[in-house]
Amino acid sequence: MKNCFLSLLFLLLTFNVFAQEDVEMTTKPVKDTILGNRTLLYAGTFNAEKALVQLFPGKIFRKDKKIVINWTCPSCKAVPYVDENGDPENAIFPFKEGVATRLINEMDFTDANGTAYKVISFNHSPFDADGLQMVRFQGGVLGMAKFILTDNGWKLRMFTPAIGGYGSFSQAPTPKPVQIGDDQWAFLLEHINGGAGGAYYAIGYLIAGIYGTYKKVMAAPYIRKVNDPEGEWSYTVEATGDKKQFRDLVFNVSGNYTEEDKEYLPEELQALIKGKKKGSFSFQQKYVHNGRYYVQQKAVVLKAK
Repeated sequence: MKNCFLSLLFLLLTFNVFAQEDVEMTTKPVKDTILGNRTLLYAGTFNAEKALVQLFPGKIFRKDKKIVINWTCPSCKAVPYVDENGDPENAIFPFKEGVATRLINEMDFTDANGTAYKVISFNHSPFDADGLQMVRFQGGVLGMAKFILTDNGWKLRMFTPAIGGYGSFSQAPTPKPVQIGDDQWAFLLEHINGGAGGAYYAIGYLIAGIYGTYKKVMAAPYIRKVNDPEGEWSYTVEATGDKKQFRDLVFNVSGNYTEEDKEYLPEELQALIKGKKKGSFSFQQKYVHNGRYYVQQKAVVLKAK
């Protein structure tokens, strides 16, 4: 009898979790203190989704096997942010209709002293009762948080709820770590958007922690091309030099081009392929930090055919 009861309880709990996939979503009001300076200690084994719920204690639903945290903040002061799609009309956070927050990824690091820390990234989109993200030219609002392992648990060290809008369909791209100095990591995003059916050219945006907050420190235009039968572009990136922080970054970009691609290539390369309708190329593009931002240098052409 006991086993039957436990089996029934398990089935009910399982049904409840998966039933959330189809229910109409709602929001939960939260206090405006969630967007300010936070003190948070996560005890026990770190779980990125549970940590995200502590950061944004809204109404939790599950969609596509991932949690969605829906919240409103009536007392929050809405502030403008930069959407890299160039849409200033809706670029106000938190969204008036409510916010849907989702985990993007979790990244693990250990510094030279052996201290472990984690960085999580998350995406904000306007609340939708069906959990949809459908506006092509609206980027997902990216946020990030850093947790340091202490004797008492994982302590929140850095928290930026809204960095900017990137990507398409209210979905920010996944940040990828790039080491740019001694114990210094930044995070590269591939911002890709455009009309349906065409080739898409990616712009690389670098996010770094500065003075206790995450912010954009570099824009690297047209480092990758996708969705083109004529050929795609690829790239690698590496930090060079011996600076302790904010080392020079070099992008190695290569691929095939057609006449339509030329405007997206560096001027130094355009001059060498003038008059050609198609061909292949590779070039290096360096970025040097000037104390506030990474500045693009002249491209070095390695191949132009």
